[in-house]
Amino acid sequence: MSERTVLRRLMERMRADPGLLDAVVEAARAESPPIAALPVQEVRRHIAALLAVVSAAFIDTSGLSEEDTRAADRLATDRALQGVPLAALLDGFQGGRSYVLTRLMHEARAAGVSLDSMMGEIMELDRYANNLQNRLIHAYRESELSLAQSAHATRVQALRDLLGGGPAGAADAGLSATRRYHCLVTDIGDPREARRTEACMALPDGVSGLVDGHWCAVTTRLPARTAALAVAGPPVHPRDLPAVYRLCRTALASARRRGLDGLRRLTDLAMPVALDAHPEFGAVLAREHLAGLDPSDEFHRLLAETALTYLDHGEHPGRTADALHVHPNTVKHRLRKFGALTAFSAPPPPAQTLAHALTWRWALQTWLITADSGRSPDGGAPAT
Repeated sequence: MSERTVLRRLMERMRADPGLLDAVVEAARAESPPIAALPVQEVRRHIAALLAVVSAAFIDTSGLSEEDTRAADRLATDRALQGVPLAALLDGFQGGRSYVLTRLMHEARAAGVSLDSMMGEIMELDRYANNLQNRLIHAYRESELSLAQSAHATRVQALRDLLGGGPAGAADAGLSATRRYHCLVTDIGDPREARRTEACMALPDGVSGLVDGHWCAVTTRLPARTAALAVAGPPVHPRDLPAVYRLCRTALASARRRGLDGLRRLTDLAMPVALDAHPEFGAVLAREHLAGLDPSDEFHRLLAETALTYLDHGEHPGRTADALHVHPNTVKHRLRKFGALTAFSAPPPPAQTLAHALTWRWALQTWLITADSGRSPDGGAPAT
């Protein structure tokens, strides 16, 4: 069997491995902080396209076609629109390229193929990667030149500088220093989807564009709703926008972890942001308060979910029953069972009622998340 045949089969196997794409995405993000700041799905989208192009060129022995290299053009154009510097784009590209080649050589050696005998095939793959990199550079510079001639692009760049705490002032982004603006950060990273969103929003004023890979808007009036997940900060003066923007980005990640969608107010996400800031503390609380629960027991998980819903609805059995679509007596029965397994029923001192509710909510949320992932609250094997 020839070295090329062995490598072709290895690449087919790697191409079919869903973990490969995840690993290449992580390698690219690790090498380039601006790429890591983009929505993960946005990075995956382009890397999947490039991997498909290179693997098809090698496996089918057809080489790179003009249509294939357009995948690099699309990547370069999108990154230019997102404000990702060319150097950062190339760092991410090289990180993914290095991972794929290293992984391929490791797999080939494990299959008994020597590095010397497959040098020609490795050089062929590297040539494909070089061609794509050259297209990236060319397409990026063309897009950059086109954007430099656009007044809108100039305002978007000023917005990036302003939200990033740079030297740009409110006037550079077309904002008034005396007015108050909402900062809206969405989970949209695809420039084409961002343009459609911008057209549909019909924001009355302010400025919008891709900032750190997320479509953002600074406006005096928020839309009634959004199709994608979005976090909106309270109205503040432009000088306070950088701090609100950072909080919105953090809250967006917390909302995404919880599977939320639509328009969410920053202030409504205060608790998820606070809980996510110290995940190890939640594990400590879960171990202390919920040691009597077994994550593998479906009934125990039902009890924990009921207790969490009870706390979220003001510790009111009727509202909890409505939320769970059960009878209030069912809620009371479950809470009694839960109280028998934990100290949940023990009344707190009068001055600690709020702290008691927050502590138990934190512990329950952490326990349920780790139970769903098959881990114990301390990150090890499931508790028994």
